Amino acid sequence: MLEESTTLSQNFLEVISDPQPVTIVSYQASPAHVVNTWSSYIKVVDDSTFLVPAAGMRSIEADIATQNSQLILTFGSMKFEGTEGPGRGYHDVYATGEFVEAGKYFDLMKADLPWLRKVMIVHVQEVKQKI
Repeated sequence: MLEESTTLSQNFLEVISDPQPVTIVSYQASPAHVVNTWSSYIKVVDDSTFLVPAAGMRSIEADIATQNSQLILTFGSMKFEGTEGPGRGYHDVYATGEFVEAGKYFDLMKADLPWLRKVMIVHVQEVKQKI
C-alpha cells in the first residue's frame, strides 16, 4: 500500500537510515536547481523536521532566500520492501527549507560534520511513497 503523510513515518525513517543518495530540488526556480547529499548525514529532529548539512548548496540557498522556494526531495532504498517488491522510494517529499549558520541545530551538526558551512532545516509538508 502506498503511504502518504504530513509527518515522517516509521517506514520513511527506515529508508533514511540506509546510507543512500538524497536529491533536493528547488523546483520553483528558473531554472530549477538540484543538489545531492547522503541520507547518513541527515538528522531527524521531530516528526516533520530534519537537518541537512550544507557544504555547498548555494543555488538552493539563494532560491530559498529570494523566492521562498518550495523543495522536493527524493529518498530510496533497495533494502526495504516497497509496494511492488524489493525497494522502497519516496520521490515526492514536499518541504520548505531555511539555512542557519549558528544556533543549536548548527552546533549539533557541526560536531559530527566539521566541514559543513551551514545547515538546512527542512520542514516537511507532505511525504508520498512512490514504490
